[in-house]
Amino acid sequence: MNAEAAEVAANEDMDSRWQQKREAKKAMRRKREQPDMPLLITSLMDAFTIILCFLLKTYGSDPVNITQSNELRLPGSVSKAPLKAATTIAITRSAILVDDRRVVDLREGAVDASNKRDGATGYFINPLFDALSEAAQNQKLIASRNQQIRFEGLALVLGHKTTTFRTLTEVLYTAGQAEYNQFKFAVVQTTGGS
Repeated sequence: MNAEAAEVAANEDMDSRWQQKREAKKAMRRKREQPDMPLLITSLMDAFTIILCFLLKTYGSDPVNITQSNELRLPGSVSKAPLKAATTIAITRSAILVDDRRVVDLREGAVDASNKRDGATGYFINPLFDALSEAAQNQKLIASRNQQIRFEGLALVLGHKTTTFRTLTEVLYTAGQAEYNQFKFAVVQTTGGS
């Protein structure tokens, strides 16, 4: 048993030495003077420049970004008039969207009579009017707080190339009732021959 007690005492002595050694190293590290490290902002400036260039390229080229799909194919034109930022009304093959938000579903290119104020023969589309009125109120609120922005009642109409005249007329009539009295129509620019 004496041997075991001696071994335990030796282990405890060894542990205390290791502990003292660790504490001495910690004290040495704390006492060591840290060199002045200059702040390197070069990489931060590089990242900022890249992000700024990306944002300028993305938002600076066109005020309106139109993505065509099978649901929305714009007709062609030789017009060179630039687009202005405005409330977007998109008439696809299956729906009417206001600022990329689905508002009314279309059945075979026509608005269902249940969505119209005056039934099948009416021109006033209730859900479209509500969405456009909300967009107009938001734009007026922004204009009231920013003197550089004015609410002009401008709507950008994106119509699928197979949109019927009746559906287009209903959309324009409803937009007019929601204080949108200026319209621009988006087309795909093609090369003109004459």
